[in-house]
Amino acid sequence: NTWKTVEGYKNLVSLIKNDIDEADVILFDCVTNFVSNYMIMDKEIDWDNVDLSLVHEIEDKIEEETINFLEFVKSKKCDCVFVTNEIGSGLVPDYPLGRYFRDICGRINQLIAKNSDEAYLAVSGIKVKIK
Repeated sequence: NTWKTVEGYKNLVSLIKNDIDEADVILFDCVTNFVSNYMIMDKEIDWDNVDLSLVHEIEDKIEEETINFLEFVKSKKCDCVFVTNEIGSGLVPDYPLGRYFRDICGRINQLIAKNSDEAYLAVSGIKVKIK
């Protein structure tokens, strides 16, 4: 077995489309890094004073990218394992960027879980099937 590493956070389908037919499994590691990169890599944003319409625009782009990826992978024969972090169970971040990030990650995690056959939560090295 061999692994091929592909790095990116945008245009994910174009990054994997040439290699997916030979793949048995895709490991998407990790969803929270994907969201984080989408939020901070392209623009310098004053997150303390950002207009909510820009936050929604960014989230819409992340959601669209996620849906495109999910639909593409579902059309292929390989399995896909998504790794993510549960960041909504802790303290509420005291700064806007942290709150936007937490909320967007939560909604993207829900979208992926809804479109997955199975979902697990790992706690202290123990996996708990939640779907």
